[in-house]
Amino acid sequence: MKKRALWKDIWREIWHSKSRFLSILALIMLGVAFFVGIKATGPDMIETADRYYKENQLADFSVQSTYGLDKSDQALLEKTTGVKQVDMGYSADLLLNQDRLAMRIYSYDNHKSLNQYETVSGRLPKHSGEIALDAAKKMNKRYKIGDTVTFVASDGNKLKDTLKKDKYKVVGFVRSPMFIEKDSRGTSTIGNGSTDAFAIIPKRDFDLPLYTVANLQFRDMADKKAFSDGYTDAMKRNRTKLEKKLDKQAEKRLETMQQESYAKLDQAQEKLDGQKEKVAASASAAAQAGVARNPELADASVELDAQQRKLLQERAKIEALKKPEYFVLDRSSNPGYAEYKENADRLTSLSTIFPVFFFLIAALVCLTTMTRMVEEQRTQIGTFKALGYSSRDIMKKFLVYGSLASLVGTGIGLVVGFLFFPSIIFNAYGMMYDMPAVELTFYPSYSMMALLVALFCTTATAFAACLAELRSNAATLMRPKAPKQGKRILLERIGFIWKHMNFSSKVTARNIFRYKQRMLMTIVGVAGCTALILTGFGLRDSISDIATLQYGSVLKYDAIVTRDKTSSEKQKAAYNKLITGDAITGRMPTSMKTMDTFQAGTGSQAVQLTTFATTQKLDAFINLENRESHEKLKLNDQGVVVTEKLAKLLDLKKGSKLTLKDTDHKEYSFKVTGIAENYAGHYVYLSKASYEKAFDKAPSYDTDLLNLKNTSKAWENRFAEKLMDQGGVLGVTFSNTISDMLADMLKSLNIVMIVLIVSAAILAFIVLYNLTNINVSERIRELSTIKVLGFYPKEVTMYVYRENIILTLLGILVGFIFGFFLHQFVIQTAEVDNMMFSPTITWPSYLYSAILTLLFSTIVMIVMHYKLKKIDMIEALKSVE
Repeated sequence: MKKRALWKDIWREIWHSKSRFLSILALIMLGVAFFVGIKATGPDMIETADRYYKENQLADFSVQSTYGLDKSDQALLEKTTGVKQVDMGYSADLLLNQDRLAMRIYSYDNHKSLNQYETVSGRLPKHSGEIALDAAKKMNKRYKIGDTVTFVASDGNKLKDTLKKDKYKVVGFVRSPMFIEKDSRGTSTIGNGSTDAFAIIPKRDFDLPLYTVANLQFRDMADKKAFSDGYTDAMKRNRTKLEKKLDKQAEKRLETMQQESYAKLDQAQEKLDGQKEKVAASASAAAQAGVARNPELADASVELDAQQRKLLQERAKIEALKKPEYFVLDRSSNPGYAEYKENADRLTSLSTIFPVFFFLIAALVCLTTMTRMVEEQRTQIGTFKALGYSSRDIMKKFLVYGSLASLVGTGIGLVVGFLFFPSIIFNAYGMMYDMPAVELTFYPSYSMMALLVALFCTTATAFAACLAELRSNAATLMRPKAPKQGKRILLERIGFIWKHMNFSSKVTARNIFRYKQRMLMTIVGVAGCTALILTGFGLRDSISDIATLQYGSVLKYDAIVTRDKTSSEKQKAAYNKLITGDAITGRMPTSMKTMDTFQAGTGSQAVQLTTFATTQKLDAFINLENRESHEKLKLNDQGVVVTEKLAKLLDLKKGSKLTLKDTDHKEYSFKVTGIAENYAGHYVYLSKASYEKAFDKAPSYDTDLLNLKNTSKAWENRFAEKLMDQGGVLGVTFSNTISDMLADMLKSLNIVMIVLIVSAAILAFIVLYNLTNINVSERIRELSTIKVLGFYPKEVTMYVYRENIILTLLGILVGFIFGFFLHQFVIQTAEVDNMMFSPTITWPSYLYSAILTLLFSTIVMIVMHYKLKKIDMIEALKSVE
């Protein structure tokens, strides 16, 4: 009977305090959802990429050589210990004649097992003359299945010794695990240095004497998860092994090449010597016969001498041959591979602070709520004890109450966290990466951590509070606690202020400082929620400012035109006439070269090496300024100016050394003389003299930065058509277009911001409700007393809410400070490699955060006002005796 009555009392308590039970449940649910959701997103991204790479057999390494790869190289690679698969293939950088796009063409055959292509539409090429194009947006817009495309050499002339055909029929659109970024296709040896798209054709359509690439897969890497420590260790080990073998192979290749070349020269020399002997014999016979020398013999002798000189030159070239260089490229050389891992790591980094901060606020309020519940039940605990219930049975009520709220809240939180958060965040990153749907995974370790924290917040707290109460005997517990001794507060000692305060103000001040624990709990709870809301709004500011700052404050030009190096004099004249009109207010001839950074321990970054024909009036096109010191930076012959995010990634300072690598993997070093403000992309600026010193040649100014009189979309479209029609231009891009595209791309991140703001706002509401509910419950007798004394309902409400308003305002101010520092941490952690977020928070964000917090506080006050009106004064004031 005792047990049945006890359990009945437990369920009755849950039913009668539904609001408190649900608020604890909601707090736990929010904390758990945020914790496991953010924790799981990074690993889910890695799991998704790993599955995609394994399904499409992404190669572990690709080997290239300055002299190409022959059968001996293939045999060496196949015999290397641990190699599971070697695929020899061809590739070439060619121009697409229709749009002058720089294309990377790969060979394809049905037996290929590495770097498989995923068909988006149509099919893969089967027959000679068929081609499958990159499924990128720019190719889908221009071409459709059934179209014919034509390729030309980098100089615009007809193809020679590359492909057997120059015209191909489009049979499909594909995507490749080598290119997971939506916009980047890596560097190119033609055009402006960037590959616009890739394409695949049958292997037999290539007309090259040697292979250009060997793709490899190792056995000890095939079963390891991409990006994992095990995979990275195996990659370093196998890379070292390959480099040692290929270093020896270089000596053999050089010797073989020289021997083969010498053999051919010897044959040519032998043939030439035979011809010389014939000519000499003919001349001798003519001389003996007394016949005048035949002019034809003289010409033949001259021709043979020329051939002899040519053979000697060829022999000198063979002797001067250098060892072939072999390049072992791992997956990090694929565009987007390293950045994807870094983005996943950033989310993992965020999960160490953001959800924890979120959980701490929920835990703090849960702890206060459960402690207060035990104190409220003090008399009942004494009654149970007097009736003979054991301490274990008495505790059961509070432990079940807290555990049930924790278990249900954790269960809902796990479902929301594992399913909802990763999908939203991954879809936001979908603007950058071309990947399959996110692989959602349940992580028992995160679930167990969340459950333990949730149980600690409620059950452990209830246990500790209940244990403390049970130390007293039944008689003591059945009497209410003696009120705290009244003390004078500091404000009372400041006479000129205290004397001018009215009765209500004095009561409010006394209550705030008398209940210091409640005061601190309210301030910290409100501050935490405000900080989270401010961080959400601040992130929105930081992201939305990028397009405006980049294409307004930093890059001031209106258009960038890439000219065709192979254009005719007539096309050049037409171009110059077009851009010298009144519509063009400024022109800056520029050299832009795409290169990769090279620094041990960091991922490779693609940079635009930029040189200007003159630095006069450069401020009208690009603002080179240090963001922090506002110092104007000038290009000199001592080094280069790098952009801020690149400096952060490579830990560069003024005076540091920057190493860049071109498409031939040759390295160049520069001294950093300044760090310039920049928000999108990586740029390295250098003077003409610095360029000539580094590359031993003058820069090619095949790019123009233009300032336009009219920047309307309609005028820009007409101007672009004119530029492309005259034939001397490879491409034209307007700053307005890029700015709009960037802004649209970044809008998808608003989803993450909205999730954060909404979650923080819900948390703020629950926290305020709980804290206010506790405040009212603690002072029910006091409030009943002042009602009996004649206070009107509104006056009773304001008696409580004056304190709440003051503490909420203080919490908001403290939250602004917390939020500022939390925002700084989050933007540094969440930034992607090729972008820098603005570190500022605009004043409306502070205003919105304060308004939202005050709004929830007001809603809670309205709810509590009606609750206060329903207080039964007689019941509340009944003597416990």
